[in-house]
Amino acid sequence: MKGSMGSALQTLEQRFKLLTFITTMVPTMGALGLQFVTFAITARGLGVEQFGRYTALLAVVGIGVELAGLGGADVLVRAVARNRERFRSYYGNMLVLIGLSLPVVVALGVAVIAGVMQSALSLLMIVVALAAEIAVSRMSASMELVMVAHSHTARAGWVRMTTVVVRLALALVYFVLCDMRDLDDWIWLVLAQSLLVTVVYVILGARLYGAPVWQLLPHELGGGTLFCITQSARSMQSNLDRIVLSRYADEAVVGLYGAASRFLQLGQFPLQVVTRILYPKYFVHGANGIQASRRYAISVTPALMGVGVLSGLGVAVAALLAPRVLGSEYSGSVMLTATLAFSLPLMALQYPAADALTGAGRQGLRAIIYSMASVGFGFVLLGGVRLGGTQGLVWAFLVGHLLLALVLWATAFMVRDDKS
Repeated sequence: MKGSMGSALQTLEQRFKLLTFITTMVPTMGALGLQFVTFAITARGLGVEQFGRYTALLAVVGIGVELAGLGGADVLVRAVARNRERFRSYYGNMLVLIGLSLPVVVALGVAVIAGVMQSALSLLMIVVALAAEIAVSRMSASMELVMVAHSHTARAGWVRMTTVVVRLALALVYFVLCDMRDLDDWIWLVLAQSLLVTVVYVILGARLYGAPVWQLLPHELGGGTLFCITQSARSMQSNLDRIVLSRYADEAVVGLYGAASRFLQLGQFPLQVVTRILYPKYFVHGANGIQASRRYAISVTPALMGVGVLSGLGVAVAALLAPRVLGSEYSGSVMLTATLAFSLPLMALQYPAADALTGAGRQGLRAIIYSMASVGFGFVLLGGVRLGGTQGLVWAFLVGHLLLALVLWATAFMVRDDKS
């Protein structure tokens, strides 16, 4: 009797997990499709050279988004996953940290784009573009995490959908209805959209879960900074390639590679959905030590690898559409995209081991690994582009992700479990 009841409960739990995954994937896959349309309209509207200029800037944005907020959203997930009564304090802490860190992050981004990358954009346009893109991306990602912390993963998917729909509407109006092509004017329009969406999300979080208590939580700054370092270092591995390439190639080549990278970023969405569903559970298992957290990581790795392989195949097939969807001037991005798609299974392999360390309270160790990896990744990419040009950069990108996966899993098995 007990055995049959246990089996029934296990089956029910599996169905619940499947239902959660499906209800989360529906809005996310919808957002994925709409973001592809937005990307295609923007790339075609700007042309390969202007898009190359813009995509190089967006590479810095990708890193800046993780720096902004100093890990306040991740700290919120950890706290609220264990006790939802703590939300208001941690929500206020998250918002204050975003407000304080955003100007500093923008200033650092300006130094990289204007100095290291030597962008042709004016200083004012660089500041406006960075502030707009980082603010809206940070608040959108933070609102998703707020909902994930409350186990509302499907609702979090609709946040992403909303963010994408607003940007798509903007692109349709500017590039299609108004037939405008200027990058500077597009950046100003994005700033207006960013301010509106950011304010709406702040209010939405307060209305759904409670008004923020506007205060800093000094005792959480250390933990938040570790999350920030880890996420920023991981983001560097996804964006550093375009930053390096923009220093050694012309805008047209960067535009082609940027188009390939955008296809790859779309392919990362399913992985992000699965990891966000699983992420709070690592803290539950990790409360019993690294051994329990590692067992959980091993149990979910096959599913993540499956998602990574399917995503890679999807990106490779979608690459064939580039010349038709983006225009003939983007035909050079097809092979670049197909090769970059091999990195998705490698990324999928990294997540379980890394999250196992975080769940067991080894975030400091994870931060050290990612920090060292980001520096090493930069040298690998630099060597690749200097030896083999754009194609060399692509292969260096794959090698870097493989090495990181191996290091993370080796560390997860080598760390001593103090509670064993």
